[in-house]
Amino acid sequence: MGSSGDYQTINTTDGLEACYYANSSGTIRIWRNHDQFNFPSYAPLFLIQLAYVLFINHLLVAILKPLRQPPIVGQILAGVLLGQRSIFFQQEMFPYKSVMLLETYAYIALLFYLFLIGLDMDINLISATGMTNKVVSIALAGTLVPMAVGLGAFFLVIGESPEFITQGGYMFCAVALTATNFQELTQILTDLRILHLDIGRIALSSALLSDLFTWMLLLACILVSNPSQYYEVLSTVGFILICVVVVRPALSWVFCSAIRGDNNLSDTHISFVLAGVLLCGFITDGCGAHSAIGAFTLGVIMPKKQPITNTFKDKLDDFLVSSGLPGFFLLTGFRSNLVVFSSHKPWMFVLVVLFGFGMSKILITFLVSLLHKIPPKEGLALGLLMNTKGLLALIVLNTACNRKDLVDEAFPPTIFALFVMTCVIEPILAATYKATKQFVNYKCRTIQRTKEKAEFRIMACIHSTRNIAGMINLLQVSNATNQSAIHVFAVHLVEHLGHSTAMLLTNDGSNSTGFNDSCPMQATEAEQFKKAFENYEKASNNAINVHTLTSVSPHESMHEDICSLAEDKRVAFIIIPYIRPLTTNDKIRNANTNRTVNLNLLQNTPCSVCIFVDRGLGSDEDKESQLKDHHGIQHLLMLFLGGPDDREALAYAWRMAAHPKVKLTVVRFLPGKDPRTVLHQKHNSEVARCTEKQADDEDIYEFKFKTMNDESISYIENVVNNGEEIVAAIKDLSDNCDLYIIGRREGAESRLTYDLSLDNSTNFPELGVIGSVLAMSNFYSHASVLVIQQYISRKTANKSESRKHDRMSIDHYCETIASQIIDDDYDDDEEDDN
Repeated sequence: MGSSGDYQTINTTDGLEACYYANSSGTIRIWRNHDQFNFPSYAPLFLIQLAYVLFINHLLVAILKPLRQPPIVGQILAGVLLGQRSIFFQQEMFPYKSVMLLETYAYIALLFYLFLIGLDMDINLISATGMTNKVVSIALAGTLVPMAVGLGAFFLVIGESPEFITQGGYMFCAVALTATNFQELTQILTDLRILHLDIGRIALSSALLSDLFTWMLLLACILVSNPSQYYEVLSTVGFILICVVVVRPALSWVFCSAIRGDNNLSDTHISFVLAGVLLCGFITDGCGAHSAIGAFTLGVIMPKKQPITNTFKDKLDDFLVSSGLPGFFLLTGFRSNLVVFSSHKPWMFVLVVLFGFGMSKILITFLVSLLHKIPPKEGLALGLLMNTKGLLALIVLNTACNRKDLVDEAFPPTIFALFVMTCVIEPILAATYKATKQFVNYKCRTIQRTKEKAEFRIMACIHSTRNIAGMINLLQVSNATNQSAIHVFAVHLVEHLGHSTAMLLTNDGSNSTGFNDSCPMQATEAEQFKKAFENYEKASNNAINVHTLTSVSPHESMHEDICSLAEDKRVAFIIIPYIRPLTTNDKIRNANTNRTVNLNLLQNTPCSVCIFVDRGLGSDEDKESQLKDHHGIQHLLMLFLGGPDDREALAYAWRMAAHPKVKLTVVRFLPGKDPRTVLHQKHNSEVARCTEKQADDEDIYEFKFKTMNDESISYIENVVNNGEEIVAAIKDLSDNCDLYIIGRREGAESRLTYDLSLDNSTNFPELGVIGSVLAMSNFYSHASVLVIQQYISRKTANKSESRKHDRMSIDHYCETIASQIIDDDYDDDEEDDN
């Protein structure tokens, strides 16, 4: 037996000599005198390639993020740079013989990614916006007209150049460059914080339609490029029809039965769908179209129930898609040889694309927007947004290359033009549109500023069905009348998993569940939420107007969506539940994600905010306790320590007290004669303290004067020296209490509550010091708690922060003086005793 390098030969029994490749993957090749990247097995090299691609990909995305570039820009740039074999050691890192394994993994990840995109798409979203005509007009005109203009510019400037691009290649380029990619647009809209504005909803819905048009036009391009193979298109269309007519109802029935009980999918169902993704991709590839069409189609026809969508995003998004998709951009980069830009024709091609497709799309979108009476500035911004390109455009271009309709010399200019069109959108809009979109100017950002007989606009946020009963009962005691109606914007907050960022749905009468009406499944959370508030509105005798919406976004940006929506709807008050698990002892647990949402909302809110700790307000147990009063009266206890938050809480409690089924007790806590308390109050910014105390006294005087003859309202003043005395006083007044109302008082320094703030186990920043004590499970009363923060403009907040910084040295001095005086008093007492 002989050997030569990595190949060995062996003599067989019949005298023949066999030569074979010796796989020695178990040996440590890095210490041998061979090329370090020439592994005998592709697996080690694949691992190195994958790690290298992921590192460069995420590095560029992170670097470009401060420059307001969406992730797709960094991903394309990483693919192009890594695809240049003439730089660095790319040729050694990516030898041709090893690319097949990386390509296979990348295309599998691509199939599952497109399945998730299809899963995100729901045609009912278009009708849910209430602007169907605008959406359809912008999507159709923004796709077909730029396509015609761009094709005309191609033939006039470039002409017929089979060595550069074929007629079929022109069609593929036109489809790719007129598409508006839904997934990438959601990221840009969220970054610009305009997703919940009208322009965001129009752009997102138009992009959804544009994506569907692009898949249809891709099939048309396949037919045009090779008319003799019409059976490819017919078979693909037939497969799609079978999926819609036969497979979709079957999937609805299967998953309807699967999640009827605990709303969880079994591993069998998950494996069935994952195999279906690969099978659908195989079928459409066998039909002659791209395998991505099959995966995307299966995602579109899947039921759009949250347990289903969240399950698959959780299973696929974090690992397979995130690790495999960068490989697809690398394969695109292999085809983008930058050397072709050495001649003038590619640059002419880029200019034709930018002006023929990009500018024409902006212009036609602007004109259609004017026809629908959209403001000119928003029309221009909409035109820019509709030029967003992404993964779908790359799929179309790669399909053209695979079919030899787009030669290697035309591919890099097209990618470059696509890259430029996408990377300029967000920086331009961030610099121009944000400046022209004036801060929504409305005065009624607080309860105090809302006029007595004016409409009271409230945003009620709901996380799950267990928040509905308490929230509706709270709104009922808010005293809606025909003279002072309440306009409620009920928002169902849904966590969105995966790459897709956020979405806002207006709940109307349409069926947006994704299931057929014949599905015997019980009502989902969204349906229960909508029905509950509809019934609440009907029972209000026209005193309450309710709009139900669903906001789908990740926890990290949920507060931004709430703030944008609140400002857009001009609400004065946001009510959001304090999330905690319902346990037998009603114990509050640290729910980090939801607490983060509440804290971020309190810091960025455009109006006053209320954190609602619901302990059964409106539940059956609460109703039974009310029967003890023989009249079903709700007992409210408002705790007043002073400051803007407490004044806002007093204004809300005062409004509630006008309800015939409400009894209100207002307790004002005044500081006693404790030396530490006196000195702390005296030296803690005398001017600011006097101003706040004057405002407190004025509000309390007005409240006492106007309610002196109201038997349902009582006022008590209680002198205390520390937090323990406050808690003891609250316990004495808590009999039959249904709801505590208190200001958050974040940042308000008070010796009265200083000792309570030192206990970290009872300190929840979003609830404030007193609110945290009331919400603890071991507190005397288990009544619900309402913690209110008054809106303060940023300008005022910055001045207050500056004053607080200037007071730091004097506060330290006051603390020292207080300690000395107490020590002196102690010494004097000892001398007197002696």
